Amino acid sequence: MGIFCESQRLYLRGVELSDSSLLSRWKNDPLVREMSTGLDTVITPENEERDIRSSLERGQVYCIIILKGTDKPIGYVRADWMDDTRQFAWLRFGLGEERGKGYSKEALRSFVSELFRQGVHRIDAEVYDFNEVSRHVLQSVGFLHEGARREAHFQDGRFFDILVYGLLSSDR
Repeated sequence: MGIFCESQRLYLRGVELSDSSLLSRWKNDPLVREMSTGLDTVITPENEERDIRSSLERGQVYCIIILKGTDKPIGYVRADWMDDTRQFAWLRFGLGEERGKGYSKEALRSFVSELFRQGVHRIDAEVYDFNEVSRHVLQSVGFLHEGARREAHFQDGRFFDILVYGLLSSDR
């Protein structure tokens, strides 16, 4: 895929099989696990390699976020197609150690703009109700809170809502 899109400080390049160890390290970070897959989930490089391979075979848009100037990989963002026409996408994203610097917001703005430029109509995202940082990032990029899947996630002996966000190409 090469470079998918870029912004002032970042560029997003297509994921490669060689990214599997880096992605598994990021996704096994306790904070990332708590906020995305759940604390009981462990991602191995082999699992991640299978996921990358499957993503590439299905034509998903899976990118590594790279810091310009240093070419340091700092995170990932992906859109999984929810239909055969590739007009509806499900967004997932995460950062490694470079948090709190506005990189997620910057990467997502560029990523969703490019998806819409390519003809995507709608992008969905879901976050746990306790993930205030991701909620803020999504809203700052223009996503609207559309509802909740009540008590749809169980963690640490408690149930939590999964909040549903959406962004239409006409919202931009």
